[in-house]
Amino acid sequence: MKCALVPLAMILTTSLYSSASSQDEKRAETIEGLVRIVGAQAGIVLHCRQFHTIDDKVSDSLSRTVRPALNQSLGQKRAQTAIDEEGKRLSKEIDEVGPERWCADQRNILNTDGVRVFLD
Repeated sequence: MKCALVPLAMILTTSLYSSASSQDEKRAETIEGLVRIVGAQAGIVLHCRQFHTIDDKVSDSLSRTVRPALNQSLGQKRAQTAIDEEGKRLSKEIDEVGPERWCADQRNILNTDGVRVFLD
């Protein structure tokens, strides 16, 4: 009987670890997504007005909604650090593809997800 419990205990431990690991991964993905939203909105405001009409209320609303969630999840200092790092990453991306192309890509992504940041 004792021998049968060892494999069961190993399975349960592995399941619990996998579940916790999976939850951590989901949380990390969610936080990364929130950071990218803030970064994208900053990029849109800085670079896309010359190419497209932006709905400032929607753009501001996205950032105002996401920032408190990031601050709560990471703490204000870590959240700001993550946003700053995303800003640097995004700046390089925009430089590589060019602002017009980057803005067109953002417009295609955002306007198909039901969020109308771009009005045209």
